[in-house]
Amino acid sequence: MTATTQDMTISEVLRDPIIRQVLRADGVSLSAFAHLLEDAARLRHSTLAMDGQNVPQPYMISGSAMTSTSCNGM
Repeated sequence: MTATTQDMTISEVLRDPIIRQVLRADGVSLSAFAHLLEDAARLRHSTLAMDGQNVPQPYMISGSAMTSTSCNGM
């Protein structure tokens, strides 16, 4: 049996119920967390691009990926 791991997309992270529970417990809104992830993706992309690596443009989520603006509405 071979174990494989794959990173979650930003949309998957934002829909994950356990992550939403942690955000709610920490008092972090879903939209603030989404912006944090998008900023990190942009920074990573620009850093890799400056190093000469050919990387695709990061995919940015739309509001439809978030079903609410905060985790309190879960």
